[in-house]
Amino acid sequence: MSEQSKLFDRAAHCTRLMNLSSDPVNKETFRQLRDMWIVLANESTSMSAQELAKEIISIEAIQSGLGTKPSLQ
Repeated sequence: MSEQSKLFDRAAHCTRLMNLSSDPVNKETFRQLRDMWIVLANESTSMSAQELAKEIISIEAIQSGLGTKPSLQ
């Protein structure tokens, strides 16, 4: 599985969490996280491995604060 595919999987995970949540604040948070993963996936093909890793770590830090970090196994 490509790194780009993994990033789109993370976006899909956020969509599932957004759809499961009844809290409007959580829904918006998951929507914004989803959008960040999608943008990163789309830009990932033109980024160096170091740049990509830095961006992934940044988004993971936000998402892990919510206890929703998806696995990339």
